[in-house]
Amino acid sequence: MRNSLVIFLLAGFMLSCQNEAQNKETATAGTGAEASLGSGDSTQTESAAAAAQDTAYQIIPGQRIGQVTLGDSPEKAFAALGPSDAGDAAMGKSISTWYSKENAAQKHQLNIYSVRERTGLPDETVRVHQVRITSPQFTLAENHLKTGSTLAQIRNHFPQVTPIAYYTPQGQQRAYVYDAAEQGIAFEITGPDSVCVGITIHVTGSGATERYLPVHEGLVQLNQK
Repeated sequence: MRNSLVIFLLAGFMLSCQNEAQNKETATAGTGAEASLGSGDSTQTESAAAAAQDTAYQIIPGQRIGQVTLGDSPEKAFAALGPSDAGDAAMGKSISTWYSKENAAQKHQLNIYSVRERTGLPDETVRVHQVRITSPQFTLAENHLKTGSTLAQIRNHFPQVTPIAYYTPQGQQRAYVYDAAEQGIAFEITGPDSVCVGITIHVTGSGATERYLPVHEGLVQLNQK
């Protein structure tokens, strides 16, 4: 599973859950359920499969990316994705990274940032606080924004996005992090055409770089008034 594409792992996880639910429903309802669908069974089945595929690739600000939901335990995410390819941890915070394998020249990433809460108390927990992706397979459910969208397109739907930080990948152009804090989503923008190269969801009302274990080395915070 470690060598599978992250995006197909997410989609497969969703579809396997759907198939299991459908099998249970069929076992319970029997031929009566089949008869109620009528002659349009194949069309409805195809529509259901397409909906499941779309759900597996959805970005919902302040909530989830694919099947990784804010507030989940890291164990739940690992059950869907398998072992991570890289990770870092410090002071009760950790970040896990999965890389795609489809293109050796440019690997897409999925990053999960988790925080240990109520440390030392009986109800101590570890929860997912942020999820980041770079693959254009994932799109926002309402407006179809994705990596590859331009800053102008993003501002059409999130006019309040504000630059809060920047980083400079080695040998590449500087990228700015634009955050829509109240909506729980941030966009990484780079290049002369101001194209999105990464999307992060986080808790609404909390900035993407607050209490953040950076994915990018040398992340520089901009002065916010």
